[in-house]
Amino acid sequence: MKENLLIFFDFARKLVANRYMIGMLSVRELKAAYVGSLFGFLWAVFNPLSQVVIYGVVFGLFFKSKPDAIYSTDSFLLFLLCGIVPWQFFSQALSSSASVVVNNRNLIKKAAGFPSEILPLTSVVSNIISHLIGLVLVLVVVVAYTGGLPATAPLVFVYMFLIAVFAVGSGWILSGLNVFVRDTQQVLSLALMGLFFFTPVFYSASIVPAEFQFLMKLNPMYHVVEGYRLALLAGTMLPATGFAYLAGVSAVTFAIGGVFFRRVKPWFAEVL
Repeated sequence: MKENLLIFFDFARKLVANRYMIGMLSVRELKAAYVGSLFGFLWAVFNPLSQVVIYGVVFGLFFKSKPDAIYSTDSFLLFLLCGIVPWQFFSQALSSSASVVVNNRNLIKKAAGFPSEILPLTSVVSNIISHLIGLVLVLVVVVAYTGGLPATAPLVFVYMFLIAVFAVGSGWILSGLNVFVRDTQQVLSLALMGLFFFTPVFYSASIVPAEFQFLMKLNPMYHVVEGYRLALLAGTMLPATGFAYLAGVSAVTFAIGGVFFRRVKPWFAEVL
């Protein structure tokens, strides 16, 4: 236990020491994702909007889905938008960070001593920037529809930070595994597909049978999606137990991911 703590604190120290490089690589990754495309950064707006239109038509128009009264809105599209945007941030951050070490194999093999632990972090940071663009869209739509933002709206940045911490820890684990087991990326895609439907993005959590509510609440993204909606639509915050669970899982995943990555990192150059 003591050894793992020492490993983690040394790991964290290196992250702080390489903060400038993290910023530069994050900007580079962001540019690589958008520069050269016709609409550029507007894709950060088009992507959630396209999903809102698709799911809005299917579930809002065809199935007549309605948000629960606790969200203080009768607009299914507004309800859906507040769930799609944080989910896209999480899924894209996890997907990109899982493959980032393998994608930068030449840099790791040729640059001796390169701090590869910063790579998953740069993926998450670049996705945070994209998420902020999408979040501006959400805020604009909320203001346009309701006439203003509730005082709890800034809480979305707290929930965003916590899920980013969770994504970084998960990214360290997944990117490390992907070096040795290349099926990791495919398994992750399947897992994210299942997790999407297990997260109340396009439905209210209340429709889930009571006996499955506990299992659903084990999913950290459940609390993030609920947190965004409560903060932006209902003017309230997550229940204390839900917030504590989200914060605890994020912190533990971050620590475990850091220790795991540090332990497998010495074999990267040889395997890659």
